[in-house]
Order: sequence, then C-alpha cells, then structure tokens
Amino acid sequence: MLFGRPDRGFRWESLGFWGETVRAWRQQGLPEDWSPEAYFEFDRFADLPVASGFTVTPYSPPFEHQVLAEDDFSITYRSNQGILLRERKEKPELSMPQFLDFPVKAPEDFEALLWRLDPSDPDRLPQDFHQRLPEWRQRDYPLFLRICGAFGHPRNLLGLERLLVTYYDDPQFVHRILDHWAGFYEALFDRVLSQVTVDLLMIWEDMCYKAGPLIGPALFREFMLPYYHRVIDCARQFGVPIIMVDTDGNFWDLLPLFLEAGVNMMMPFEIAASMEPLEVRKQVGKRLAILGGIDKRALRADKRAVEAEVERKVPPLVAQGGFIPCLDHTAPPDIPFENFAHLVRCLRRYTEP
Repeated sequence: MLFGRPDRGFRWESLGFWGETVRAWRQQGLPEDWSPEAYFEFDRFADLPVASGFTVTPYSPPFEHQVLAEDDFSITYRSNQGILLRERKEKPELSMPQFLDFPVKAPEDFEALLWRLDPSDPDRLPQDFHQRLPEWRQRDYPLFLRICGAFGHPRNLLGLERLLVTYYDDPQFVHRILDHWAGFYEALFDRVLSQVTVDLLMIWEDMCYKAGPLIGPALFREFMLPYYHRVIDCARQFGVPIIMVDTDGNFWDLLPLFLEAGVNMMMPFEIAASMEPLEVRKQVGKRLAILGGIDKRALRADKRAVEAEVERKVPPLVAQGGFIPCLDHTAPPDIPFENFAHLVRCLRRYTEP
C-alpha cells in the first residue's frame, strides 16, 4: 500500500463472505470444517483489541440490548448502540434492518451519554493488553486500529435524516459532536498508540450510495475536514503510515477532500457505483492506494467473465503498486464457489512471485 516492492501481493481477495454464501459453497465443494479465508489461505491481519468503534460508536459501556416486540417474521429491539431496529428473524443479513429511532434528538441527549464515550475508561483495553505488547511489537503481520468516522459517528447518534437537517438547523451542535469525536480519538491514540504503533488506521464512513455521496463537498469541508485533520495528524505523530477510509458507493465528489485530509488508502471501489480503480489511478496517481475494485457481478457468470474482469485492470494496477485486488464488497451467495476459486487463481498469477 506504500508503493514499495514486496516479495508478493497481500492475499485478501474478498472483504468477507455472507453466511448464506458459506452455506451455499459448502454444498458446492467447500469443506464443511473450513472457512473460505482458511481454504484460500488469506493473509493474516489483526485488529488491535481496543473499544475504539468502527461501524458502531465506541460506547463503553454499550447500551443494554432490549427486545421490545416480536412476531413470526421480525424482531424489534433496542441495540447496544441505543438504536431502535426492526429486522428479520431468519437470515437477517439478507436485508437491511429498519431503523426506527436513535438515541440523540437534541443537544441534551448527547451530553447525557458522554459518560459512555470516555477515552480513559479502563474497560476500553483488554485486561491482558500490557502482557500482549511484546507480541504486537514483534509481529510479522499487519495490525489495524479501527475507528468510527466523522460522518458515521454522528449518523449513529442522530440517524441519517436528522443529521442531514441538523447540519443546517443547528450547525454548532454538529461541531460540538465532532469536536468531541476528534478529542476522543486524540486521547485514545495517546493512550494506545504511544505503546504500540499500528500499520493502518481504518475509518468507517459508508457515506455514499450508488449515485453519489450523502453530503456534498461544502458540508464535508465545513464539518468533517477540520476534525479529520486533527485525528489523522495525531495518528501520523504516532507513526501510523496508512490512513484508510471504508466507504461504499460513489465517492468521486469527495475524493479530493479525503486526499486533502491525509487519507492515502480507500476501499472497496464498487464498480456498480462507477468507482473504477483504473480511472481513480489515472486521476490521482500514487496519492491513493486501492483495496477492492473487482466487480463481484462478473463472478455470477462464468470463468471467461472472471478472466476478462481480471485481465482488464489487474496487470497495470499491480505493476504500479499500491493495489490489493479484491472483490468490491463481501461475496454474496449468487457467486458460485468455483467462480470465486477461479478468481483467486487468476489474481495470484499476478500477485505471487
């Protein structure tokens, strides 16, 4: 990801696999007692076991999980994020849950939950944290620290619609949330990264959809960029070389601002959302490393379609560096097992010595 010349590429051809996908693949040839990651010998990486959040806001302690209603098809509950949700009882991963309510509706709600967002809380670190420091300092695998982003965090608090309105109706409240967000991570980095340096800071946003971002560049510049600078500058001071943002969808309009903030890697570059990695590399050169970009839809068809997708983009990107070829999201169940196996074989012709 730093455009060097490693002995081989990193083996991580999918960001993950739906449970339904694994069940289907076990009927198609994947051994019952093997995971896809083990079967295809994905490379190891590890997350620093710190309660720093990612797709979730880093509450410590979290809210109490409460089931509020149930019927034959669905269950309604308040999650450990304080969010009221309704979702399928069986195979909930097959659809998005319905978001019914969020914990913050006014500034006083936010102030009332700040005790759950204390970076010095002893429970944020595992009890054996200090005993494991020698292992992490001598590791031969990448170590990640994941955090919830400057869009993802306030969205978890207020919900999408209320956040979008609050940018205009009460901008100082959003700044209050994000000033605390930046201060929280600055303090947490000082506590953790002063003892062990990670290879990658992974920021979750998921702030775009197929046609574009959920906020425009002006709102990003006003509300996110100053706080991104604080958090990324702090991470850099502790020697973190890679700052990666995870956002699905079409982020073309925001890409210059992510780069300005100091982001130097992104994922997953969904092809259905026009995030073609060849075009990204053409536009921004080696300012940005790329993880993803292999159209998962191509794997629905046949091996020739898989080969065409690989041949079109992988050779030049691998030659330039800063690229881990990987599906542009988790592997869904409409991909046949043998097609994914063929993808792995094709990719490793270019990523292995």
